[in-house]
Amino acid sequence: MNRRQFLRTGVIVAAASTLVGRVGAQNEDDGDEEFPTYELPDYSQWVPAESHTDPETGVFFTHVDWETVMALNGGENPDDELDDELEDELEELEDELEELGEVVEQMPILGLPLYGAFLTPFAIITLLFYPFVEDIIADNSRDIDGIDTTTITMADELVIFHGEYDRDVFEEQYTDGFEEAEEREDFTVYVGAEVLTEGLAFALSNDILIAGMMPGEEDEFVPEDIVYEALDRYLEETDRVVDDEDGVWLFETTGDASMAFGAWETDDLLGALEPDVDDLDDVEDQGQDDQGPDTDPDIDDDNPVFDDVESVVNNLVFDVDDGEILTIEARFAGRYPEDAVPSESEVEEHLIGEEDVPHEIVIQNRRVHATVTFDEELEE
Repeated sequence: MNRRQFLRTGVIVAAASTLVGRVGAQNEDDGDEEFPTYELPDYSQWVPAESHTDPETGVFFTHVDWETVMALNGGENPDDELDDELEDELEELEDELEELGEVVEQMPILGLPLYGAFLTPFAIITLLFYPFVEDIIADNSRDIDGIDTTTITMADELVIFHGEYDRDVFEEQYTDGFEEAEEREDFTVYVGAEVLTEGLAFALSNDILIAGMMPGEEDEFVPEDIVYEALDRYLEETDRVVDDEDGVWLFETTGDASMAFGAWETDDLLGALEPDVDDLDDVEDQGQDDQGPDTDPDIDDDNPVFDDVESVVNNLVFDVDDGEILTIEARFAGRYPEDAVPSESEVEEHLIGEEDVPHEIVIQNRRVHATVTFDEELEE
């Protein structure tokens, strides 16, 4: 699996959103001012209320439904069809980035979840020394015994996989360099036992795998601590975003998603999303320039919807049949300072963008919610 697959999926979703939206009905105000309500998504149970590494910056998280992404790609890994010449691949990647940016500029509500889907594969890079890293995400080109991952979540310095996992298979094939440390209710915790895995840890249940990201040269956190603290929060149901009333509202009004991006109690959302030049320069195969590729979500710095938001969940939900998108829904829930709540007209202009796209907006006190629905089947 790779970030190009997510990028191409993003281009497909963004383009389909634009086309479908233009054949949909105009927005109708039915006077309903209630926020929508969905079941809390499983991944919400793992998002901490405070960053382990930098409590002052807030918490950021991304989520991708891998099954849906694979269905959209027809179950194929796009790299199988790529030209072997690196130069051709990079030119194609640049074109797709440009296309994605143009669509997001028209409809900013698509920006954050697509950005999150683009970031998520980088989480796999941080798990390089974990023995399951090559098999944890399937590309449908081969069956992987004992592993069936359906979703990927990145929260703080933790990667969470949901799916079905055979613990006997893991014990036999995916614990090299690790040893079993303890049982924590439904989870078995494994910690690094060799030089290359020292300080690393992962925890496994029948349907969840969590792993601490490997720290960079300047990072001071220990992945083993990350895993144990995450288990404490999850099992004791404390110190998470969903343990706060506003956090429940964010997840409850956006629900589960195919792609999602969120932030909790941040002072400068857009500033935090600016790519780290040093980090990008360290990523191989960029081949662009000293500044790395354009990876920000293409949202203007003076956008009143994103500029002052304190906490947000922005996601995309789409149904796929036979590799084609049938319906798409974009959902946004944001909490603002009392003196910076955007007006309905600002939300329409700076979040939804396209006038012809059917949408609903609800603003109550410091909370802003918007839904854009594309309910017409996309035709070739």
